[in-house]
Amino acid sequence: MEPVRGAGGSVVRTVGPVVGGALLSVGPLVRFGGPTPAEVAVSLLLWALALARARAPFAALVAGVTLVLGWWASHGPEPRALLPAGVVVWWLLVWVADRCEPVRVAAAVGICLLVPLAVGVAALAGRPDGAAVVPLSAVTVTAAVVGRSRRTRRAYLQALEDRAERAERERDAQARIAVVEERARIARDLHDVVAHNLSVMTALADGAGFAPGTDQARAAVAQIAATGRAALAEMHRLVGVLRTDGDRAELTPAPGLADVGTVVEQVRAAGLPTVLTVAGDPVPLTAGAQLAVHRLVQEALTNVLRHARGARSATVRLDWHPAELTVEVVDDGAPAAAAPGRGGHGLVGMRERVTAWDGSVTAGPLPGGGWRVAAVLPLAAVRAGGDGSPVAAP
Repeated sequence: MEPVRGAGGSVVRTVGPVVGGALLSVGPLVRFGGPTPAEVAVSLLLWALALARARAPFAALVAGVTLVLGWWASHGPEPRALLPAGVVVWWLLVWVADRCEPVRVAAAVGICLLVPLAVGVAALAGRPDGAAVVPLSAVTVTAAVVGRSRRTRRAYLQALEDRAERAERERDAQARIAVVEERARIARDLHDVVAHNLSVMTALADGAGFAPGTDQARAAVAQIAATGRAALAEMHRLVGVLRTDGDRAELTPAPGLADVGTVVEQVRAAGLPTVLTVAGDPVPLTAGAQLAVHRLVQEALTNVLRHARGARSATVRLDWHPAELTVEVVDDGAPAAAAPGRGGHGLVGMRERVTAWDGSVTAGPLPGGGWRVAAVLPLAAVRAGGDGSPVAAP
């Protein structure tokens, strides 16, 4: 029903002013002893032309001026012969100036000036009504100016609407980009979780296979179960971010520095002796920076389990300096030439996470064998305030 009401309103706006103007223009003719049938017919015809003011304003204007000049030519420009309906000509001129191109607007103004020109010719012929030339010319120019002003205002409002729509589209595009970036971050987190925990579980399963039925095997199986549950819990947290329904489960906090020890314990339980060393005075870090450090240690130790041949031990060191935090993961496995795959996608993920906090990551073989991954995070970029939010450098 809404479109019907809209269409009805459009018809009223188009026909209503025409009907009202026609009735008002016939009334003054009564003062001059009329109206006569001819005056009524010409007045109604002039107002009927106004119905086309929106679709064909220039053609309607030309027809209206022709009718007015024809009427004046046959009846003269005396007040008794003037038709109040002649104001339609200037109304149509407003629409021409509003809807048509400049060439047609200039032509319409010239056509409307024919009316005061005709009055001027009558004045030269000795008629007393020639003084109407100036008022009629002024009305013509005013109608043209009003029409162009309406056109300018409509164009300005249209430009504002276009700008608002463009801003809305850009906002939606930025929102879609943010979603894509968030999904890419979640994909990296899933990679870290799956790769690390599956590597630990594989190493534990291999150890249990060498000594079935022993206490070491039972402990390894229990550790496999615990690692699997932890992996499922973290994957549930990450995948929960992708859910859009209203019954999202409560999500656990993202892992941070406090969980680095858990990662070391998992690797140690998988059979690789690993030592965690913390030097210096720790300072609070933002949650994102803590997650970056946690993932870096996790990925580096995962690479040790997967790629380091003959590794007997690994060390994780966190060095707190006044201006930076240094993270180092070192193992004593085979040289890099024996493990060419150790600098793959995992290293790319480490660098992406750390460089997001203005840090740097280096990785490579050690002269005496083994592999070293080191990262430096400037504390000015990752230090957190009391509420966990970043703070400016002192």
